[in-house]
Amino acid sequence: MDVNDLPKAARLGFLPSENAALNFILRFLKSKNQDEATKMAFLKCVIILCSAVKSRELNNMDYYCSKAILAERVEMLILEEPAVSISSMRQQAMFCIMEMSRVDPKFQPLQRMELIQSGIFSLFSLPPNLENDNNRDIIRLYSQTVRALDEMLQGLMTETENPSMLVFVEITEIIMPWILSNKIFERIRALSTLCRQLRFISSFPELRHVENFKIGGNLMVVLGLFCMDGSYEVSSRASEALHYFFKFFVNQRQSSLKNEEQRCKLLKDLQKDFQSDWTTCLQYIVKFFQTFLNPEERATVIILCVKAMTAECKFKIWAPVEMLERIIDKPLPELDKVSDVIESIHYNLGFIRDLCAIQVIEKTLQELTQKYTDEVMLMLITIQDRDHCTIETLKTLICSAGYEYQVSFMKNQRTWELLANPEEYLKGISMIAKSLTIRSCWHIRPIVSLIFSILRGNEEGSLITALAILAEILQKTEVAIMTDETIIELLKRWAQKNDPVIQQLVLKAAGNFGLHKETTKFLRMLQPCILNCCFSKHFSVVEEAFLALRGIICNLTWTDSVTLLIEISCILRPFFDDESEELRYRSVDMFGALLAKVKKRFLMAPFRYQVHCSLVPLMLHIQDENTSVANASRDGLFHAAKILVCPRFKSVCINKDMFTIGMTLLEEQKDKIPWFLSQSLSYFHYPQSGIRLAAVWLTTAYLDTDGTLLCRQPKIAPDCCTDGMSESFKVEHHSHVAVRVGIQCFSGSAHLTQHQFMQIPPGFPGFSSLLVSNRTIVFRDIHIPQFAKPFPN
Repeated sequence: MDVNDLPKAARLGFLPSENAALNFILRFLKSKNQDEATKMAFLKCVIILCSAVKSRELNNMDYYCSKAILAERVEMLILEEPAVSISSMRQQAMFCIMEMSRVDPKFQPLQRMELIQSGIFSLFSLPPNLENDNNRDIIRLYSQTVRALDEMLQGLMTETENPSMLVFVEITEIIMPWILSNKIFERIRALSTLCRQLRFISSFPELRHVENFKIGGNLMVVLGLFCMDGSYEVSSRASEALHYFFKFFVNQRQSSLKNEEQRCKLLKDLQKDFQSDWTTCLQYIVKFFQTFLNPEERATVIILCVKAMTAECKFKIWAPVEMLERIIDKPLPELDKVSDVIESIHYNLGFIRDLCAIQVIEKTLQELTQKYTDEVMLMLITIQDRDHCTIETLKTLICSAGYEYQVSFMKNQRTWELLANPEEYLKGISMIAKSLTIRSCWHIRPIVSLIFSILRGNEEGSLITALAILAEILQKTEVAIMTDETIIELLKRWAQKNDPVIQQLVLKAAGNFGLHKETTKFLRMLQPCILNCCFSKHFSVVEEAFLALRGIICNLTWTDSVTLLIEISCILRPFFDDESEELRYRSVDMFGALLAKVKKRFLMAPFRYQVHCSLVPLMLHIQDENTSVANASRDGLFHAAKILVCPRFKSVCINKDMFTIGMTLLEEQKDKIPWFLSQSLSYFHYPQSGIRLAAVWLTTAYLDTDGTLLCRQPKIAPDCCTDGMSESFKVEHHSHVAVRVGIQCFSGSAHLTQHQFMQIPPGFPGFSSLLVSNRTIVFRDIHIPQFAKPFPN
């Protein structure tokens, strides 16, 4: 396209030289192969066109030529320049970008960043020591290129307005990797460029997008640490940049100061201390940390200091240690993202070997914990939930946060070993949670809020870990009352899963609800789950269900229905004879507690039946090998006697032997003798010989020689006749005696009927073949009802 092809309005007012420049540009953009002279001519024409457009009333480059396409071609000329040498082409192209930034339209953000990156890369990647070269032309070209880059960056920041802090942040982010380079000459170039850009923006009273400038913490730490760099040139450039950084803050965040007089004084002090020593820089860093940085920038300062302490060189560690130590020596101002600070400490602590650095970090944690207790505790729990492989780090974090007591407690409880073992991990989590409840110094409320969010699915985290912590800390009333019905519904749903671990945790939580009168309603809501879990095939689930069941029993009132009493008693009675001593004891003990809660006037026939069914098992278990079970059985009998209004029976339950108790029971409850006989016969095959012997004795006590089922002294041989026999042989011997007595009873009675015989349940030995008076009586055609299931041999 020729310039004459442009609209008349576009050509109006253009000088012949300007028309010629535009025409040359349009031809250049179409051509492919250009020599160096043509490229330089193109760049000069671009500058002429920019000047012409600025002088026109319609100040828009796109009206004459696409600014984006033109900038892209200029950028290519910058990148095509060789990195091993310097020429005037590079600087001329940068000047073109600067001139283009002064006309509309503004560059798109993506193209602007590409231009910044290309210009910085083109200068910083040049060979070192060009500024000190023996050739003066090279020194001059290098200086002009540096100035061209500065003006290009400043032009992109302003674009006909006050500088934009958004663009300055883009420039800083692109320069930062060069500042952190291992090559000294690259660090010097980067710091020098950043210093000049800071000097540029610090001279403006007003800047655009200042509210979006959030890298103050990053800049202050990086520049502050490089003030202690081993290279004098690096440290002096960093010190100069830090000076302009402070000046920028004084001008742009003067609301942090009391008045204008204070602002002017601070500027004078800064000028007086320009490029001062490290100690003075530290004083200003602490002052600006306290006064000018926002809470998020302050958190960034602490994070970067901690990260810098992981350096292997002790000299490089000294600066961040000194900086952080000076900062925390003052009262800690408001911080944001405390969790990020704790996360950074947790991640980097394992890489820090310097003792002074560790001590400063510990002090920092203590300061954070005192001011932000909730946030610190939440993060520690979250860290443990997510990563339980860093036990030593977690231990240091908790101890450094000021909770030495909890660390000591967890050490005594082998918590660290439990956490390190995947199979025992949940026990370790429970011990950590338990340590929260022992002392009130740990603020639990935010932890509970986090756990509830995890349970509801609003936060990421392990459901089982959250349940483990909740189940333990529900011992605290302040935690329990924070629960609502939605959490209870979730617990009920999880209890129905066939997962013994989850069921245990839900049951533990349910039991802890019963510890507080304010939350017993939640225990009642979980009651069906508790009763169902008592029949689990997993011993640990049954154990936890029993603990929760005790809570239900302890909270029973006179308003509770008899149906609930019957349900609980029906659950407990089968466990009287369980193989587990623990379950035997707990079931008998809870049954006694249940009976103690019941008043006689509220008894109904179904529950009275349950009490009668428990008398013989409780009486026989007075002979239990486990002393705790025996004592609990005696207590249960005592409460049963009170309910049944058996004064003589009640009086002997306290301190008399089983035989006296049994005789007294039979005398006061004669109408229940067939029933008692059925119960005692079922114990003939019980694993414990003492209980089998007591059952045999009790059976013979039921039978009378007249053929009637009455109480009488058993005709069992005295101990002198069975001396030398083993316990099992004694039981067998007494069983045969009981058989003979029973057969004599029934065979000697003229009134023995099939109905009377049917009252004797299975388990009575000798039904298939009985020896009576030297002859055998065989009962083959009589059906024996299954009143009770006999114990296995």
